[in-house]
Amino acid sequence: MSEGHASRCVHGPSIAWLAAFLALPASGQSPVPTPDAGTIERIDAFVAREVIDSGLPGVAIAVLREDHAPHVRGFGHDGKGRAITGDTPFPIGSLTKSFTALLIRQEIEAGRLDADAPVQRYLPWFRVADAEASSRITLRHLLNQTSGLSRADGMAPLLQHSEAGISDLARGLGTVRLNRPVGGQFEYSNLNYVLLGEILQTVTDQPWDLLIRERILKPLAMTHSHTDHDAARRDGMTQLHRAWFGIPVAHATGLPPGFAPTGSLVASANDLARYLQMLLADGEMPGGRLLSAQGVRQLLAPGSPTATTALLSTDFRFRYGEGWFVGPFGAASDARWHLGNLASFAAWMVLLPDPRQAVVVLINANSELPLGYVNTVMSRLPIGIVNLLHGQPPPAGPSLRSGYMAFNGGSALATTLSLALAWWASRPRRRWAPLMLTIGAAGLIGGAYATGMTPTLLAAFAPDLAAVLAIVLVLLCLPLFLRMGGRLRHARIRTAPS
Repeated sequence: MSEGHASRCVHGPSIAWLAAFLALPASGQSPVPTPDAGTIERIDAFVAREVIDSGLPGVAIAVLREDHAPHVRGFGHDGKGRAITGDTPFPIGSLTKSFTALLIRQEIEAGRLDADAPVQRYLPWFRVADAEASSRITLRHLLNQTSGLSRADGMAPLLQHSEAGISDLARGLGTVRLNRPVGGQFEYSNLNYVLLGEILQTVTDQPWDLLIRERILKPLAMTHSHTDHDAARRDGMTQLHRAWFGIPVAHATGLPPGFAPTGSLVASANDLARYLQMLLADGEMPGGRLLSAQGVRQLLAPGSPTATTALLSTDFRFRYGEGWFVGPFGAASDARWHLGNLASFAAWMVLLPDPRQAVVVLINANSELPLGYVNTVMSRLPIGIVNLLHGQPPPAGPSLRSGYMAFNGGSALATTLSLALAWWASRPRRRWAPLMLTIGAAGLIGGAYATGMTPTLLAAFAPDLAAVLAIVLVLLCLPLFLRMGGRLRHARIRTAPS
């Protein structure tokens, strides 16, 4: 069914919502006191405590409630000596997907795209390894993450530090094998939104970044949001931090150019508040409409089969809409939400349709250590705010610092034990010990690969764990290398002419 002519003539939001929209401040703090000051005070105290306990450099939040001015506040610093405010730009990663989906919806309403049309209608050259499956993938499959493209293939350009642009990535899928039947199941893949970006560029004959700026950022007055990271840095974008043994260390994060439609945007908490307010107002904004109410409903409607996943040490059950996860979020039984993150930042946005509320959490540090609940604070922050809005306590859990204590202790123990084993195996009478330790090292490598922890992935997302494993492997293999080297030297001495 075509959705190309959804009506834009719908009832607008309440006057209070538009007044709140216009009340968004230029600074990081809302100047308008809210009637429910106690809830806001509890939210601020909760966030401040988590930031201090975990040693997070900086966090910005926005809390939107119907008939209230948005509450926007910064905590901590940007890593460059400046306080975080509501206008500090943060990378938002995969929150970008909802912006790309909104552009697609605009084109559907203009009659230039059909959600149920095959991708090949707009990109006749589009191919994956299965030619028959290529012809059946539709725009809706891309939007709902049900095309069959895999998460691993969607991560590959990032791990390979690809310099390919949107068009090059989209045209380079001819050898990519689908991981699931088309339309059968949900599997999150960045490639779905790369393809949507290329479709937008093709049908509009305009680059994706220009479309974002002209159709979304400018109309919503998102003045501290950028598609260009160089411009964002000039505007005061926060420094990012990657946790090394629980200590945030400044880290430069880059994305492949072709990932622009799937994860490149930079935005402030104030700007994201404007974006979410527009969605809560069914697409209306001061001075006009960005999308019809029907278009907003389509964006936020669940489209994929039910799935489960663990994100930042928290389990979620959901269906996927169009750039939005749909399902429970903390105390909210029905929410629309998304996470954007890499190893050096985390960004969340949550829409609560009933009552009309929204939450933004931007964090300028992260850890992807895949052990225990080390990074649970990164998901506990948005869940805690949602819980407090619902009159429920935030979830309990370890801080980043305390979560790392077990890992740091285990790392020290593993290094000490490996060193002791290496010394023991190096003694002359331990004939087979060096070989046995090397076999053990090979088993560690095999176990890491079996659980998906490849060296490239570990280096990108858990460098502290990668460093510990590298030290342990070197120590375990060292006795065999030393013994082999000694035997080679003895052999050369025996064969050398006298």
